[in-house]
Amino acid sequence: MADTTLSNAFISLNDVINNFLISYTGPGKLIPDAVRTEVVFHARRCLQEFAYETLKSQFIEEEATFTSPFDFPSSMVAIISITVDDPAETLVESPTDPPSAGEYYVSYANKQIIFNATDVAKGDLVLKYLSNALTTDESAAIPKLAEEALYSCMVYAILANRGDTRPDVLQRLLIEKTDKLERAKSRLVFTNFD
Repeated sequence: MADTTLSNAFISLNDVINNFLISYTGPGKLIPDAVRTEVVFHARRCLQEFAYETLKSQFIEEEATFTSPFDFPSSMVAIISITVDDPAETLVESPTDPPSAGEYYVSYANKQIIFNATDVAKGDLVLKYLSNALTTDESAAIPKLAEEALYSCMVYAILANRGDTRPDVLQRLLIEKTDKLERAKSRLVFTNFD
């Protein structure tokens, strides 16, 4: 179980998952047979979708020391800079594969940062990047103003992946998901959580 200290304006993803299992799954409910792993998958997927468009993400600048090749941190959104601890050394971004001495490139396909360490073998490299806390784990903080939209997204995603769901039900759920998503977006636009 995730353990998150949250203000009254937020709910953790773990709580959303638990609430969803209680409210939407079981005999006589909209989703009669869902397992927790299925709900967790769709909750994380819907949260990632919301993070790009609807939810107010909190982006934090983080720093990591690494050696090559370096796998992206799971929460990394964008690279700010890559530097060497030794001020005499510098790295420059290179579009070539493999990079020349003292250069690096970002392989988005492999989710790695690869560099030629011949010039910096004795120094550590420091990566500064933006981190999106929303997509990392079940302790992610979600504004309560978007909670209903997240439930609608999860219901639609789960039932859309099943072969026996009637098309008219899916269409109604998609309209409901879109409506709640737009409503959550308009509610969050002018909300200041600081």
